[in-house]
Amino acid sequence: MNRRKVDVVLSAVLIITSLIILTKDNLVEGGMESELGSMFIPRVIAVCILFLAGTIGVQSMLKMHKGEKLGLAEHIDTTGFLGVGLYFAIFILYWLVVPHVGFIVATPFTIFAIAYLLGGRNWLPIGAISIVTPILVYYGCSLYLRVFLPTWSLS
Repeated sequence: MNRRKVDVVLSAVLIITSLIILTKDNLVEGGMESELGSMFIPRVIAVCILFLAGTIGVQSMLKMHKGEKLGLAEHIDTTGFLGVGLYFAIFILYWLVVPHVGFIVATPFTIFAIAYLLGGRNWLPIGAISIVTPILVYYGCSLYLRVFLPTWSLS
């Protein structure tokens, strides 16, 4: 399967979705109202997605237009779906475990497992990212966004 074509199609879908988020004001009912408005964070994220999807889509279209040969990383092997099954298993297990052990406990294991599946073998940086990222996300969400993620509840 040609990854460039997949990149172009997914980029187009993400760009259209981002444009809908940026142009519609009635996407939010209720929610936490702040001084910046309830659509501020979704719109900031939509702009980031728009920029990144556009970058990926344009690069893939330029390579397709030039007729460059596919590299090894640009060919998607569809003969085996064991890796896809493992990703789904990890995410389903994460979804089931988070309400019981909490975000800060479950997320480092999930990040580490996915990094391992992606071929990461440098344990120190993977371990550091697996621990630091959930802590920053947890405290950033609770302090700045007032979104409280699940905590430990095995009692």
